[in-house]
Amino acid sequence: MKKRSLWVLPVAVALALTGCSSNSGTEGAAGSSEAPQEQESTAVPALTAEQAAAVAKTLGGDEPNVQVLDSAALSASVESAKGLIDQMEIEPAQCAEYVAQQGTQDLDGVNMAAAIVVGEAGESSSYSVAGYEDAAKLEAINKMADAKDLQGCEDFSMKVAGQEVSASAKILDAESDADKTIATHTAMTMNGAEVPGGSYQIQGVVGDNVVAVSHTQTTEQSEDEAVKTLVDELNKAVAEVKAAAK
Repeated sequence: MKKRSLWVLPVAVALALTGCSSNSGTEGAAGSSEAPQEQESTAVPALTAEQAAAVAKTLGGDEPNVQVLDSAALSASVESAKGLIDQMEIEPAQCAEYVAQQGTQDLDGVNMAAAIVVGEAGESSSYSVAGYEDAAKLEAINKMADAKDLQGCEDFSMKVAGQEVSASAKILDAESDADKTIATHTAMTMNGAEVPGGSYQIQGVVGDNVVAVSHTQTTEQSEDEAVKTLVDELNKAVAEVKAAAK
C-alpha cells in the first residue's frame, strides 16, 4: 500500500515548491506478452547513486533554475518531508497515510536522484530516477503499476500555507518504451477556485529502475497533448537509464 501514494506526493511537493508554501489502461494478455517484459527487466540492472544523479541532471537540463538532489540529499530531507506532509492535513486519512509513508520512507536499497525545475507563474517539473537494489521494494512498484488503481484516493483535500486545496485524480491511458507505465492527472481547486492545468505525472519501470516525470502547470492543455509530452519525456528517460546501465 505504501507505493500507491507515488502519484500523490509530486502534487503536494509541487504545490510547496511553486509558492503555495513557505517551504521550499488495461493490462496486456498473459503469456507471451509478459515474458519479453521479464526478459527486458533482467537486462537493465539498478543504477548506482552516481548514475541516477547523472541521469536526473540530464533530464532536468542546464537551466539555472534546476535543482538536482542525489541520494544523500534526499535521505537527509526525510524529516523535512515528513513535517511538510503533516502540515498539509491531507484527507481522507488513508490518503494522508499513503503520502506520509511514501514521502518519509527510508531509501535503503534504493539509489535515487531527482531534478526539480521551478518555472514562472507557479509551474514546476520534476524528474526522478531510482535504481532498486531492494527486490521487495521494486516488486511493490511493479504491483502498483499493474493495478492502475487509486485505491479510494480519487478525491482528496489538503491545506497548504492556510489555503484549502481540493484535488481529483484519474488514471490516463499511456504507453511508453518502459516495461510498465502508469500516468495520472490531478485537477486542483484552491480556495474554491479551479486551478487551470493541474498536475500530470507518468512513471515507468525500466528493469530494476523506476523513472518518473511530473509537470504542474497553470495553463490549460488538452489531455492528449499532455500525455504525448509526458510519454516523449519518459521515453527519453528510459533511453538515458538504459545507456547509463551499460
